[in-house]
Amino acid sequence: MIDFITETLKDFGIWGLLAGLAVEASSLPFPGALITLIYGYLLNSSFLDAFWISTIGSICYTLFSLIPYGIGYKLEDKLSQKWKDKKVFKKSQHWFQKCGQWTIALARPIGVGNYVSYLAGISKIRLLPFLLLTFLGIFPWVLAMILVGGAGNLKMANSIISQAQTYIFVIAGIVIIVFVIYKMYARKKSEC
Repeated sequence: MIDFITETLKDFGIWGLLAGLAVEASSLPFPGALITLIYGYLLNSSFLDAFWISTIGSICYTLFSLIPYGIGYKLEDKLSQKWKDKKVFKKSQHWFQKCGQWTIALARPIGVGNYVSYLAGISKIRLLPFLLLTFLGIFPWVLAMILVGGAGNLKMANSIISQAQTYIFVIAGIVIIVFVIYKMYARKKSEC
């Protein structure tokens, strides 16, 4: 399958990479890591060229991440109306505005970053910080994928990426579970 994709993408040139990053940023289910990796292989560029390609690709990704951000921004009113406990909703928004903004950057490489754009919109994160954090989060990932793809072994690199994402998901899941258990324990303790 990778061979078929490689041959197909070869015809599109850099525009295929930009289109792939745009689709990935718009939060449609899409194998953005694999496409970027293949383009790294196809372009086989120097570090300086990879840097500039990654910059252009990251700008494209950042601009198209405005689609889920805008959807989240528009949905905020409807979600707050449907939420039973409005206090909890507002508290969640405030927490994301105060502490969760760096999630916009940190979540980009692990596959859930596209969906953080919705949360940023719902939480009414200001546009400029959203754009800057999106760019800061996606640029190193695009650069790494271009460079790793340029190293040549696509199947091995794709396997490593899949394993790394699995580990990150498991660790994030454990952290969330521990946090929820801690909060439940702290709430029960304060009620006693």
